[in-house]
Amino acid sequence: MNRKPHYALPAALVAGLAIGAALTTALRAQSTPPAYVVAEVAVHDADTFARDYAPKVAGTVQAYGGRFLTSGKVTALEGNVPQRFVIIAFDSVEKARGWYDSPVYQPLLETRKKTATSTLFIAEGVPR
Repeated sequence: MNRKPHYALPAALVAGLAIGAALTTALRAQSTPPAYVVAEVAVHDADTFARDYAPKVAGTVQAYGGRFLTSGKVTALEGNVPQRFVIIAFDSVEKARGWYDSPVYQPLLETRKKTATSTLFIAEGVPR
C-alpha cells in the first residue's frame, strides 16, 4: 500500500488563517481614526525657540509617523489670529500621545514651555 502524506489540507488551513489575520489587521487599521495635534503658539523668546526647538521637533514627530499639515502661517477670516498655528497628523490618538510623552520630545517640550505660551490638544479625526 502506497501512503502519501496529506499536507494539502493543513497547508490550506494555515494559509487561510494567515490571510484572515492579515485582513483583520487591515480592517482594524482602517477603522482607527486619525488624530491631530493642534497647537496655538505665541513665542516670547524667538532666538531660543528658533535655535533649540523649531529645527529639532520635526524629527521627533516623524519617529511616531506624524507629519506637519500646516506651515504655521495663518490668515484671519474672523476673530483673533494666533502668532503660530500648527496641525500635526498621526495615524491614531495613541501615536500622537506616544510622541508627546516620548523621552525624545520631553526636553524639547521643556524648551517650548520656556520660550512660548501654547495651547496644545489632540483632536480625534473621522475614521477612514
